[in-house]
Amino acid sequence: MPKYLPQILVGVAAGFVMAFLIRVFVFHNVLAPTLYGLGTGAFVAYILANLAGNKRVANASDATKAETLKMIPPPGMALLVVYREGFVAKLAGLNLALDGRDFAQLTSPKFTALTLAPGPHTLTAAFGGLAGAQSKAASHAFQADAGSVTAVRINAQMGMVQGAVKFTPEADLGAVQAKLASMPMVAAAAAA
Repeated sequence: MPKYLPQILVGVAAGFVMAFLIRVFVFHNVLAPTLYGLGTGAFVAYILANLAGNKRVANASDATKAETLKMIPPPGMALLVVYREGFVAKLAGLNLALDGRDFAQLTSPKFTALTLAPGPHTLTAAFGGLAGAQSKAASHAFQADAGSVTAVRINAQMGMVQGAVKFTPEADLGAVQAKLASMPMVAAAAAA
C-alpha cells in the first residue's frame, strides 16, 4: 500500500463532501462545487500527509518534569534539554536524534531532556511524513561537560522552496526554566 494512500483517500472523501455541500447549499451549477471540492480534498490530503510521520509519544511524569526543571545533571553526567516552540509546522512531529540514535519526537510547544555522558555530541532534528520531504534536516554539534546543562531551542522555519529547522543554544537557564514550566514534557528514550 502506498505510503500516503490513507491521507489521500481522506482528502478525496473530504473533497466529495465539500463539493456536495456547496452544490446543494451555495451553487447550483456543476463547475464551482467541483473546483471547491478538488481544492478542499487536495488541502486535506496535504495536511494529513504532513502529519503522517507523527508518532504516539508518552509524556514524562510530573516527578520527572520537576526533576528536570531543577537543571542539575547526575554526578559525572551532563544534561541536554531540547524544547520546541513556534507556530510554523507546530503539529508536525520533529524527530530528535543524539549521535544517530532517535530519542524523542516533539510537536510545538513541548520539551524533552536527556542525561548523557560528557564529550562531543551531535543533536539532529528532522520532520517525519511528507513534512520531512519538504524540510531540511539539521544538526547541532556541541560539547557536553560533566555537570553541564545544554539547552537548545528548536524552531521550524518556512523557506521559499524548502523549510528548515533552526537550533538556538540558550545560555540563560533561568529563562529556559520559566518557559519550560508551562510546557508539556515528552519522555525521552535512554541515551547510548
